[in-house]
Amino acid sequence: MLSQEHNLGRGACALEGDSWTRWLHVVRETEFTQAMWHVPLGRESTVLEIGCGDGLQLNLLRRRFARVFAIDPATIPDSRQGFALGVTEELPFLNQSFDLVISSSVIEHLTDRRRAMEEVRRVLRPGGFALHIVPTRVWKFASLLLNPVGYPMRVVEKWFARRKARMAGPSAPVGLPSTDSPGFFRVLRRWLRPPIHGTFPSHLAEYLSFGQKQWRQTLAVPDLQPVAEVPLLFFTQFGFLRFRFTWARIWAARHGFTSTRAYIFQMLPGIFPIEPAMASKTAVPNPSPIE
Repeated sequence: MLSQEHNLGRGACALEGDSWTRWLHVVRETEFTQAMWHVPLGRESTVLEIGCGDGLQLNLLRRRFARVFAIDPATIPDSRQGFALGVTEELPFLNQSFDLVISSSVIEHLTDRRRAMEEVRRVLRPGGFALHIVPTRVWKFASLLLNPVGYPMRVVEKWFARRKARMAGPSAPVGLPSTDSPGFFRVLRRWLRPPIHGTFPSHLAEYLSFGQKQWRQTLAVPDLQPVAEVPLLFFTQFGFLRFRFTWARIWAARHGFTSTRAYIFQMLPGIFPIEPAMASKTAVPNPSPIE
């Protein structure tokens, strides 16, 4: 599993550009706020975020809930409280541990989505919620359509950000990955042949998989009942017109032009058999420590 899209943790601004990182945070916070209107849980609920990336939504969750945990396969957020290294396909927690499991721009990057959804079901308590924010066909189409213009603009923005990071020297953020710029031919190849966003075999397969019906099938597991499908926001992969027209972006999303959509499910109440937990699973509130 890859970490949350573009969320590079400490040093993200230095690699991606301060404007881009702040804009991405605005997008994610707007998505989060709209989606959470459909999750009626109290402050004492226990919550898990899968693929927390740089920890933006982890902090948003901590403002709402008293017990918040998170996993990511590689990126360690600045605030490590409640964090464990792990993958969604094998969550390091006991059965029925959480009232809410949430992900944002993560599911499309998983290698085994079916197993991941079964793991989400396993750790949810009866009556708990699963909330997944995923990209749509609108986002995918716009990404490919605008790539000839948008990608060169991002290359220039990243070049200036990395140049600034190199000039910072010892004062650069701790844990910053390499600031070396990619070669000309690599940039040219990326411009002419955009990489596939997630773990799909082709752009066409990815585009088709981002449809509403296909996402319902991907996210559906036994005992999880659909609650809501929420169009969230219109935006592009390249961040055109950042920090502007947020109200128009929300309006466009509600009228068929949404770049992301939230799918919300609720675990059916009642008692059902629970398989014995493996020794490697960890009981909340003590997630696996970071080595």
